[in-house]
Amino acid sequence: METPETETPFTDILVPLDGSPAAERALIPALELVRRTGVPLRVLSRALADEKETLATYLAGVADRHATVADVETQVVDRESIPDAIADGLGPGTLLCMSSHGRGGVARAVMGSIAEAFLRTLDRPALVVGPNVTDGAILTGRIVACIDGSRESERTIEPARRWAAALDLPLWLMEVGEPGRRGRQPEAVTSGDMVESGHVAGLAGRLGGVKAWDVLHDKDPAHALVAMAATATEPTALLVMATHGRTGWDRLRLGSVTTATVHAATVPVLVVPAAPHAAAEDTVEDTAEG
Repeated sequence: METPETETPFTDILVPLDGSPAAERALIPALELVRRTGVPLRVLSRALADEKETLATYLAGVADRHATVADVETQVVDRESIPDAIADGLGPGTLLCMSSHGRGGVARAVMGSIAEAFLRTLDRPALVVGPNVTDGAILTGRIVACIDGSRESERTIEPARRWAAALDLPLWLMEVGEPGRRGRQPEAVTSGDMVESGHVAGLAGRLGGVKAWDVLHDKDPAHALVAMAATATEPTALLVMATHGRTGWDRLRLGSVTTATVHAATVPVLVVPAAPHAAAEDTVEDTAEG
């Protein structure tokens, strides 16, 4: 009998599709996860009344193409609202795995407007697959929990631990911040770096099970994370990022660093949603700003 530490973090996987190759990119890690964990896979399309037959035929074709890897269940949802269509397909333990681009329908501009708000208020992590993710070396290497010195960003750690244990992959902690943040003068950078390194090292030590950690500095945090994930010397299987965090480089949230990382990274990003109160605060702030 498996211990809680090695249980699969999800009971099944849901991939929303709209008929576009871009949306189908989410099947790359989804099928690999099915192969490794044995959980069921479902593909879903949101359809209006006149689209049901066409989309049902399309989903059946997707299931047939991947029948050698998994028994793929298909689901067509008649909903006006895209978030409602996705929500209809989510069970208590379902992992949502979706592309960051699509033709229209369910997966259109996943990191924008309606779908972005949906991901930010989701009650679980979602696996988001950007345009640069390909079939090569999927889920091979380390799982990296990305933190920024804030308590909110450390919500990435527990999901990252569970995924690392379930997939038998090494866990890393990676802190990213701007050079000279918190108003430090150039001569104070070395001591500041030591404080940051001490924080990450201490966190890794308290957690246990962390293979390694590092601290990155870049005026563009997304650029630093993407470059780190692409290095061949230490392959990365997955980045784990939070939708909200506060640091010297502002908030780590959908619409900024997380979005930029998803769209440029060659690996999928597990997006950990904000706590309910934080998501509500963001909605109020976004409404005021808009």
